[in-house]
Amino acid sequence: MVDNGSDKTKRSVAQLVRETIRMRPSLMDALKMGIVNFSALARMLQREIGEGSTEAVKAAIIRVSEELTDERALQEERILSILRESKVRLQDKIAVIISPEMLDIPYLVTAYLTDSYVYIVDQTELKGELPDDVQVTSNLVALILLSPPRVEVTPGFVAFITGLLAGREINIVEFISCSTNTVIVLDSRDALKAFSLLQNYT
Repeated sequence: MVDNGSDKTKRSVAQLVRETIRMRPSLMDALKMGIVNFSALARMLQREIGEGSTEAVKAAIIRVSEELTDERALQEERILSILRESKVRLQDKIAVIISPEMLDIPYLVTAYLTDSYVYIVDQTELKGELPDDVQVTSNLVALILLSPPRVEVTPGFVAFITGLLAGREINIVEFISCSTNTVIVLDSRDALKAFSLLQNYT
């Protein structure tokens, strides 16, 4: 005889575990890399969700880990495929301009935030004075990636790029991703290191 109540509880625990894990990116990353002690994590999550036995929670964690490992392999291959087809170039003499009002200036790329406009510009093309309430950071370098169209529907591309740079302690001054263009503005001292890093994948 099938114990439907028991099956329902197991499904409920599995769903709770899956939802809890997927709300924690760092935990997902650890599971994808296979560096988690399942028993210790099961004890922690069992106390947190307050449902099921530790063994049931552990079994759910193992299933989620297997799913995430498969997802990671597929996602990374898609991202690496895009990077292999991307072109990367550097442009110096870049300025980032942040203004509360729209400006009539030439720009490489712009973005509107909730309370300001951000312009990434070639500073050699700027003419005349800017308003006093405009913030300008000059003498930066733009790392520009030109990628194939499928980058627009590939999750994780931006996270992969920023993770690579963060792993080398490269600070991003400004980052704008628009259509197939990814523009990363860096301090000049980090530019060549970032360029060489991304060239390893292209």
